[in-house]
Amino acid sequence: MTFTVVWVESGAGELAEIWLSAVDRPLITAAARDIDHRLRVQPDAVGESRDGSRRILIAGPLAVTYGIRLDDRLVRVLDVWRIDKR
Repeated sequence: MTFTVVWVESGAGELAEIWLSAVDRPLITAAARDIDHRLRVQPDAVGESRDGSRRILIAGPLAVTYGIRLDDRLVRVLDVWRIDKR
């Protein structure tokens, strides 16, 4: 059974900012699609647990924090950032 993945306003805004400033937009698009797919299929089996009910998933060059509501089959992407920029 699949999960619904929702990018909350802050996460969606961060992704938009990353994409707009990127010279490698196809790579950002591919990473975001990979994140969506992995969270839709098995959000509790990917990534690593963090404080509380949050988890982190890295799909270079992006990383996200997310929360899972198992009973609702819902994943909420909370934050996203680039991991390859210094």
